[in-house]
Amino acid sequence: MTAHNIKLARTSDLKAIKEIELAAASRFKGLGLVDHLMDHHFEQALLKTLTKQEQVWISVCEEEQNKVTGFAIATVLGPLAYLEELDVLPAFGRQGIGRALVLKVADWAREKKFCHLTLSTFAHIPWNAPFYEKLGFTVMPQKTWESQLHEIHMLEQKIGLPVEKRVFMRLKL
Repeated sequence: MTAHNIKLARTSDLKAIKEIELAAASRFKGLGLVDHLMDHHFEQALLKTLTKQEQVWISVCEEEQNKVTGFAIATVLGPLAYLEELDVLPAFGRQGIGRALVLKVADWAREKKFCHLTLSTFAHIPWNAPFYEKLGFTVMPQKTWESQLHEIHMLEQKIGLPVEKRVFMRLKL
């Protein structure tokens, strides 16, 4: 198995992050979930800000000339540590990169004294909710959502995500 190092992203990594995001989206093609968002990417000004705030991590494959192979983006939403996005290049999938990135974000959240790490994902896509469940995340009933999660839910609905197929999940830290 190829060795990958997890480290904080720099602004020079933003182009690679965008390319990974678009490549990872291809795994959803034809599932009828995000076909209309295939060319969508994380807002670049916010990504730059989060990178400077040390809330973006990348996976680097040293054996391939330090190729960036995955990334994770975290935000703070009021009282919540939130995993905004996690993507790995499809060619590097199933090598533990996503797991390592999630654990790094959980470490960050723990260091910042958050009690939980929260995210939104598709319920039945194997590399979504079932993946996070293996890492200890649990599905949150709607009655337990904070106002920030209701806002995310409305935003996801507005951009056309099938919210009935999505769940919020939380990892106790």
